[in-house]
Amino acid sequence: MAHTADGGEAIVEAFRNLGVDYILSSPGTEWAPVWEAMANQIRDGKNGPTLLDFWHETLAVDVAAGYTLASGKMQGVLLHAGSGLLQGAMGIHGAWLAQAPMVVISGESMTYGEQPDFDPGRQWIDNLSIVGGTTHLVDSVTKFASLSNSAHTIYESVVRAGEIAQRVPQGPTYLSVSTETLMEKWEKPANGRAVPAAPRMLTAPDDVKKLAAQLVKAKNPVILVEAAGREAATWDALVALCELLALPVVEKSGALFANFPKDHDLYQGVDFQKYWNDTDLAVVVRCRAPWYPPSAKPPKAVVAILDESPHRENMVYQSLQADMYLEGDLTLTLKALAEVVRGLGIDDAAVKARREALAKSHKALVDSTAKAQQDARKKTPIDPVWLCACLNEVMPDNTAYIDEVTTHTGLLRQHLKWNRPGALFTRQGGLGQGIGLSLGVKLARPADPVVTLIGDGALLYNPVLGSLGASRDYKIPVMVVVFNNQKYAAMQGMHLKMYPKGTAVETDVFHGTHINAPDLVKVAESVGGYGERVTDPEKLQDALRNGLKATREGQPAIIDVVVSK
Repeated sequence: MAHTADGGEAIVEAFRNLGVDYILSSPGTEWAPVWEAMANQIRDGKNGPTLLDFWHETLAVDVAAGYTLASGKMQGVLLHAGSGLLQGAMGIHGAWLAQAPMVVISGESMTYGEQPDFDPGRQWIDNLSIVGGTTHLVDSVTKFASLSNSAHTIYESVVRAGEIAQRVPQGPTYLSVSTETLMEKWEKPANGRAVPAAPRMLTAPDDVKKLAAQLVKAKNPVILVEAAGREAATWDALVALCELLALPVVEKSGALFANFPKDHDLYQGVDFQKYWNDTDLAVVVRCRAPWYPPSAKPPKAVVAILDESPHRENMVYQSLQADMYLEGDLTLTLKALAEVVRGLGIDDAAVKARREALAKSHKALVDSTAKAQQDARKKTPIDPVWLCACLNEVMPDNTAYIDEVTTHTGLLRQHLKWNRPGALFTRQGGLGQGIGLSLGVKLARPADPVVTLIGDGALLYNPVLGSLGASRDYKIPVMVVVFNNQKYAAMQGMHLKMYPKGTAVETDVFHGTHINAPDLVKVAESVGGYGERVTDPEKLQDALRNGLKATREGQPAIIDVVVSK
């Protein structure tokens, strides 16, 4: 049967030339032209993206974000009209905060049944269309939002949106495309080409020399890092620079990624306060609002910020208190610093002394962590510290953890071990995205175990059935480990902070706190997954092994761990 190319073909061709691996979609009626284009691609044996459909819009967006964070490659997302865009907006906001590039497209109608030769359906009048268009629904949570309502512009509009998304600061872009445009005849451009990668910007050499001189002369330098481990090459460059000068490394207590090997003598944990009063040089590496309150600053320190986009247009407020900025590609900047430092000359005796002191403090950190984990072993209900210790014991070194635990965030960074990049990814924005991000990470890293670490409250915000169904259907099995304290602990904690002697305390009447959750074992089993509830600390490792075994056999798994706090 003869086929005339239309707007659906234009979108698929644009994604193909952008190097997109997957189009993640929550299906809507406007996308029949794209479905037809995908059928043509399969029939003709052409290379191109794979289309995956999901049962929830936020899930589709989060899978795209997780895939990108794990692989470094931008993906495409198709949502249904304004309603689907609203459903997916939380995930889009999370991607914007995470600086995860993606191209999001949703449909619209321009003719509402008045065009004689085309009927889009009356749903566009009754329910779907948004007065003033859909771009204003997401213009504050995307890097760029526009529309493309002509077959003459749709291909280049998608390509341009993809190129914008991948420039610093990276983030999601959005296009509104009408159903009428999708059905218009489209001619493939004669100059179609693979779209080149975004260029990497260099930090000015004078700025590199200025910081290198500070590093060489500093008596009490310290590195504070939050997101350097997003790329393996950046992890390696940071380790190399720190080893060169014996620089202590502190991860921010809410670190977004694993940033430094925890078995390294230079790793000093997550407590920056011990350096606060004495450090004379604080090198802040890819950190949002490094100080709290934001206008605070280590009193004696020169503050150097290393970040491609330090001022974070996606944040409402921060105060970096910086004395210098190095804003080029972080990997290249770290390598350049190491090279200039070598040329300046290093005080070997001072570096040796600092290295020895840091080795001692690192050993003390390791010993205190091990003691805390052993002390937690016999506690019932299960202490979350012991849960972390069991994860360390059971899970392989190549495990990727996705964090959505809220009240246990700092605890995870203290007690989970990692010694390689890609060990930790963190949900940003609102709760309800952790499992979707996990599925995206697993899609990008099919050979590695992927574990969602999540509170019972956060779990209920997730599209759980849709996530488990996708895990099953697309053979991307993940394990969900629930830190189940049987309440919204964050809500209760804030109530107690604001009203420590209030009526709620006197009467034990707390609102916004209690959870009467479903049986999570049965939830897992409802989609052919494995579920287990654990209350005995001595049975916890076996439960985790059972969950790991299930995922290796292709099943999603939920391990529901009743914890003490």
